[in-house]
Amino acid sequence: MRADIGFGWIAFAGFLFWVLQVLRTGGQGTVRRGPQAPMPRPPRPDASQREGERLEELLRGLQGRLEQAGAGTRGNTTIVIKRPAPAPGPARQRPKPARSRAAEPEEGASLEAPVDREAEAEALERRRLEAVAARNEELTDADHAAFEARIREEDAAARTRTTARRLTPGQLREAFVWNEILGAPVALRE
Repeated sequence: MRADIGFGWIAFAGFLFWVLQVLRTGGQGTVRRGPQAPMPRPPRPDASQREGERLEELLRGLQGRLEQAGAGTRGNTTIVIKRPAPAPGPARQRPKPARSRAAEPEEGASLEAPVDREAEAEALERRRLEAVAARNEELTDADHAAFEARIREEDAAARTRTTARRLTPGQLREAFVWNEILGAPVALRE
């Protein structure tokens, strides 16, 4: 029986200690236990992080300027097309055709020529069909002879431009060793 009384007093003392702790901390819910160690300083960002932060700030500044500029010109958008100036240098002089006064455009009339996209598309399709027909034609003996002559000319020209040097046995051995080192693994060779 005395064991039950002892346990009740221990539970009561624990509850009383808890209530006093809560009252002492002011109801904050945390119990302070001695002095706390100072918080470690956050690590300094490295150079790439600082550069990234500066770039983000620059981007935000540019975005703000664009938004300010865009807010003032919402309905007044104009598109200006700048054509490159002709390159300086010896230009061939073309004779200017004589124009009559009636052929000149009126004041305020558009100088742009109308573009017929459908006609351009038809011309492109026609050129492609001609190229396909030329590719699909059967080659004649003259075509084969011309091709072979062109190949032989290119081969002869390549031979005259480069002269093959003779390699010593030591150089061949070294080239073979480097081929083994740098080449594909033996299991992947054909």
